[in-house]
Amino acid sequence: MFRPIGSLIGNLRLSPKSQDAILALQVKRVAEEQITKGFEDLPKEAIAQIKVKSFRNGQLTILAPTLVAVELKMRSEGLKSAINGAFGKEIVKKLVFRVR
Repeated sequence: MFRPIGSLIGNLRLSPKSQDAILALQVKRVAEEQITKGFEDLPKEAIAQIKVKSFRNGQLTILAPTLVAVELKMRSEGLKSAINGAFGKEIVKKLVFRVR
């Protein structure tokens, strides 16, 4: 009777802007999941302060406090690989870390 929303979205004829917005939401959700899973060694308070800000043109922007942003930067290749691995192809080409 009910179909998953993902199957409905795949069948809709969307404008390119709508497709980009949906992809950005998916990337942000996957990035948040990968940060939570991949950085379990950081304090929960530090992980709670990380915010995935935006995704546009292959660039994912992440906001974090200074020390956390430095730690994320050092582990950025692993994070980028995990996010792209979840999609099965290279979606995120560049990670940018901004200090809150």
